[in-house]
Formats: sequence, C-alpha cells, structure tokens
Amino acid sequence: MKFFPKSIRWRIQLWHTLLLAVIIAALLGAFYKNQREIAYQALDRELNSPITSLLPRLERGRGPAPRNRRLPRPGDDGPREFFEEGPRENPGRGPRRRPDDGPELEERFRGPDTRSGPTIEEVVAELMERDIFVIAWDRNSRLRYSSENAPEELTPIPDERPNGGQQVFKRTSGNYREVIHANPGGGFLLVGTSIVPVEEKLSNLGKKLGGIGVLLVGGGFMVGWLLVTRSLKPIKAISDTAHRIEDGNLSARIESKKDGSELGMLSKVLNETFEKLESSFEHQVRFTADASHEMRTPIAVILAKSQFALSRERSPEKYQEALKTCMDSAQHMRTLTESLLELSKVDSGEFRLKKENHDLGKFTLEVVDMIRPLADKKGIKISCSVDPVTASFDLQKMRQVLLNLLSNAVKYNREEGEIEVILTEENQFLTLSIRDTGSGISEERLPHVFERFYRVDRARTRDGVSGTGLGLAITRAIIEAHGGEISASSQIEKGSTFQMILPK
Repeated sequence: MKFFPKSIRWRIQLWHTLLLAVIIAALLGAFYKNQREIAYQALDRELNSPITSLLPRLERGRGPAPRNRRLPRPGDDGPREFFEEGPRENPGRGPRRRPDDGPELEERFRGPDTRSGPTIEEVVAELMERDIFVIAWDRNSRLRYSSENAPEELTPIPDERPNGGQQVFKRTSGNYREVIHANPGGGFLLVGTSIVPVEEKLSNLGKKLGGIGVLLVGGGFMVGWLLVTRSLKPIKAISDTAHRIEDGNLSARIESKKDGSELGMLSKVLNETFEKLESSFEHQVRFTADASHEMRTPIAVILAKSQFALSRERSPEKYQEALKTCMDSAQHMRTLTESLLELSKVDSGEFRLKKENHDLGKFTLEVVDMIRPLADKKGIKISCSVDPVTASFDLQKMRQVLLNLLSNAVKYNREEGEIEVILTEENQFLTLSIRDTGSGISEERLPHVFERFYRVDRARTRDGVSGTGLGLAITRAIIEAHGGEISASSQIEKGSTFQMILPK
C-alpha cells in the first residue's frame, strides 16, 4: 500500500471505479458466456440434424473400401462403400441377402426405402457446401467413409462411448466441432465442421463488449468524480475554515446547509466547538490580563512603599505604616495566588472533593455565626430559616462557598440592611438562598457575575470595597463539582439573591 493515494477523494474514486469495473466485467462476461453457449448449441443442432438422413444411406452402401479412401463426388462412377460389411445393393430391388444370412439380419439390411429421396452423394455435397464434413467407422474401427472436405489428419475414433453410453455425444477437437453418433450395432458416424468462423464472431463480440465495458467504466469514473467532488465539498469548507482559525481568525465559521446530512451535522458541531474555542480563548486572554493587572497593583504598592521608607530616615510610625501597607498588599497577592491555584485545579481536572454526610442546616448556622461580627459592624441584621437536613458534601469547600456568598452579602449591602438565609428540602434536592438588601446588579451585568475577574462597578459598594473577582467563579466551580447549580437574581436598589441547588 506504499503507492496507494492518501487523498480521500482518490481513495473513494479508486474503490468506486474498481467495484464498478468488477460488476461490469461480471455482467459482460456472463453475457459473453451465454452467447458462446448459444452459438455452440446452434452449431451442434446444425451438425446433429443430418445424422438421421446419413445413417440409412450409409447402411445401404456397397462393400468395404480401403482405409483412407473417400467416396466419389456426386455424379462420379465407381464403387460406393458400405458402412457395415453386407450384401451389395441391387438397384431397384432393395438389399440382397446372402445364403448364410439369418432371419435376424433381414430387417437390418432392408432399411428404409430411400430410392425416392436424394442419394448419399447429394446429401454429402449439400453438407460440404455448408463446410460440414462426414466420417464413418465400422464396428471394427475401420474407416468406412470420409468426405472430401474432412481434415487430412482424421480425428481418432473414441475407444468407448462417453457420457454413460449415449447414442449421440459432442466434442471439440482442435479447430473442429464434432457430433458423433454411436450405432447400437457398432460403429460410429461423425459429422463435424470448423469452429474458426464461430470463434471469429465470438472474438468480435468480445472486442465489442470490451469496448462497451471500457466506455461504461470511463463514464462511471467521470460521474463518480463529480459525485465525490460534490460530496466532499463540505469537507473542503471545514478545512478552509480550520486554516483561517489557525491563522488567528477565531470568528470564522463553516458555511453549511441545514439539510440534515452527516456532514451538515458535523459542520454544526464544529461551529459550536469553534464558538466555545473562541470564548475560551477570549476568557484566557482576559484572565491573563486581569491576573496581571491584579498582581501588578499590589506589587506597585509594595515597591512604592519600600522606596518611600528607604529614600530617607523616617519615624517609626512611618516605617510601621509602610510595612503594614506592604503586608496588606502581600496578603492580597496571597489570596489572589491561592484563588488562581484553586481555579487551575478546576481547569486541569485535579479538583477533588472529600464528601461526607453532614447536617447542612447546622453547618450553615455555624458559618453565619462566623460572619456575624462583620455584619454587626455595618448594622446588618441576619435572619435564618434553616431546617436540619443531612447531605453529602465536602466540609471545607462548602465552608468556602458560604463564606464567599455571606461576605459578599455583607460587603455589598447597605448600612443597617438585612440578610436572609433560607434552607429548604424538596424532591431529594436542597435549596439554599442568600438574599441581601444591597444596591443590586444591573440586568446586563448579572449574567457575568460568575466569570473570572469580573467585578461589578464600584457604585455597587458603599465604601469602594473591591475584591479579586474570583470568589464567585470559585463558588460556582465548587457547587458544580458537588453536582449542583447556582444562580443569581437581582433588582437595582432592592438587593440580590444567590440560590444554590444541591443533591442530597
């Protein structure tokens, strides 16, 4: 298969052409074989028809003749030969019996009356005009008759009757077709002719069929080429689109007809894949830019404060202030680094949960107690409506989720606002809702709150507090890892609600 083409088009075309050639060759070959059989059957009928008229006339012939001697042509004078040794013919009176002939030979030598029909010479002459020759042997395998157009080298007579002793059988000997009649009393009569004309006709027929086969295969090749080219057109469109995407045009899409074909479905799937690829690439670019920006700010603060402290002698208070600012910036970088590490585990599939059965209601109240001091500073009231339910979850990851949601509810709430925590159970699912009375999120920004590094504008906060923009992205990853889902709803100046649905 070293020289087999790698092109799918050529492979399909070659297999199609090969299959077509085999089918056409089989059909034309069967037709040729059938015509050959018909031709030889007609030839056999032509050779078999004169036997019934030759046998009685040969049996009424006179006396044995030397071997290899032929009968005279019609009209010639001279003795005529017997097919079997027997009495000479007495013209006009039928066969003559010898004194020692028994009654059993009477019928044999009487034979049919052929005096009113054509003579043997006339019958053979008519056959010779049709290129048919006649040869006869007696019961002792001696040549008794041979027409003038018989082959110089006489065909050997068979030693025994083939085909189970049939009276008439056929054979092809060299360039001749022969029909041999075996008499019940012994001896053989052979009628044959040359098969050269028949073979020439069959050869011409074979050439014509070969030409027709070549034309059919050639036409099939052209039609197949057009069909394959048309069928593979969507694949070329897919390849061209992939090359454009490879060159950087991520917005390129495959133009395909919605005809329900396999290639149409493939184009649809690839277009969806390209859209996800473009979205992922955009997220990656934005993620890298946002991460760089988030890291650049605390690093710039640390460098600035360090240069400020080292530029000249400062008071201890100034040094402490500079160190505290550097520590806060480093803590922010640490939080950002841990969040990025957490998300990288999610992306790489290394995010693992240690799920155990716990009382989610009791656990939620514990986390609320942890966040309550922050709410008290802003005069925010937290109310809980929590039922004791048991569920399987990762204790540490779920604490991180609740702390993220509750801290956001406190951070982005108004002074002396409210936070409501509701946990219910329904149809083997747990629903946990956290509602605040903050400034709310606009409708166009709400679908993006779970994206990485996405942060609503500072107007949403009362004190300009801003985080890393990774908390909600990590929260969604943890909830989805538990087999649940999280959603957000909000109204401007009325607050926001984050709802989690978890399986038990």
